[in-house]
Amino acid sequence: MAPPSDPTPRGPLVVPHPRIAARLIGGRALILDPRHDALQRLNETGSFVWDLIARRAYDRDALLAALLDEFDVDRATAAADLDALLAEMRARDLIAEVAPGT
Repeated sequence: MAPPSDPTPRGPLVVPHPRIAARLIGGRALILDPRHDALQRLNETGSFVWDLIARRAYDRDALLAALLDEFDVDRATAAADLDALLAEMRARDLIAEVAPGT
């Protein structure tokens, strides 16, 4: 899972929410939200996306480009799946969006 070396974000960066604790173990992201005392385990694709989010250097378009580079999927499917994943992560307060450079 090699991410693009220079994501060059144009929009807000997608980053982990400050209170979230997460680790990649065996290629899978494990995310802990202390408010709910629940551990969440992401699948392969979700873990790939989380790894990029944790780097604090990717906007939504750069995440999409990385997915297209890594997985054999068409743009429309990848975009829809990414948007659904990001929406679920936002709803659970697992991620935030920040301006580049912050």
